[in-house]
Amino acid sequence: MQFYSQGVRGQLEILKKSRPNAEVISSPAATRKLKDKLILAEELCDFASKYLALPGDTAYHRYADLGRDHVVYVIHAAPEFSMEPKTWKYPVIGELDYRGYFKKSTAEAYAEQLEAEGYDVHLGGTDAYSTLGMFHDPLLNTFITYPEIDFAETIFHELTHRRIFKNGDTTFNESLATAVAEEGVRRYLKFRNRRDDLADYEERLKRRAEFFDEIARTREELKKLYASGDTEPEKRRKKRMVLAELKARADSLQKRWGGKQLAEWIKLDLTNAHLLALITYNSEIPKFRRLLDENEGDFEAFFEAVDKLK
Repeated sequence: MQFYSQGVRGQLEILKKSRPNAEVISSPAATRKLKDKLILAEELCDFASKYLALPGDTAYHRYADLGRDHVVYVIHAAPEFSMEPKTWKYPVIGELDYRGYFKKSTAEAYAEQLEAEGYDVHLGGTDAYSTLGMFHDPLLNTFITYPEIDFAETIFHELTHRRIFKNGDTTFNESLATAVAEEGVRRYLKFRNRRDDLADYEERLKRRAEFFDEIARTREELKKLYASGDTEPEKRRKKRMVLAELKARADSLQKRWGGKQLAEWIKLDLTNAHLLALITYNSEIPKFRRLLDENEGDFEAFFEAVDKLK
């Protein structure tokens, strides 16, 4: 009951603090950067409605400043020797692979409890989420400052959840939303005739795929290890080696790419839960890309086909 009451309070806070974009744009107190981002959001929502078959008219036409860096704090967990995520049951939407709290301290307390029970745990701040059409989701200060491409991805991703959501299947939902968001950004840049930006984005997606190939490889290595007859101490030792090798491969990717895209991630004390949090968003992307191709790139036909998979 406490979990749901904190969820209600958090959602009410968002609704209470939200104001129409037009009101914020006309306010002398709003910065030029904020006004420009709100205008961009309107353009992205309009594009999503016209060209991506997404409900761009049902969200992101209001803005809320929550006065904090993240809107919710999300927990992923898995047994020490398993690549199957812990799930939680929710009314209406079924079992999902994560638990979210509006207060960081509450999330940290629950994460500590799970760790004491022997779970691998990953706790991270999340900047956006969808109410699946229950409310008019506003833009938030937690992601309004994202660079344009990340901002567009976020809006297209969350609008996809409003269009289609499969109860009880986190990987289906997040992989679908990621696939739509990536193709959506491609089409948006083509529509704007921004060829250089599109080339840069394609390179970003190529690098993203390389990184997630390494995650998938590690997942299979760990599944094989956990299914072996090794003792728990031996599994624990080999697990540390497998995760260390993943970090080394990630570091090699970063050196080849240049820059520091993976620098902070490489510093993490990786666990099963860290990997699962990433796999959830990417493992079924190829399936949805093929389905879009089979429907000749027509998003309306694509979503009708996706709806049949539910």
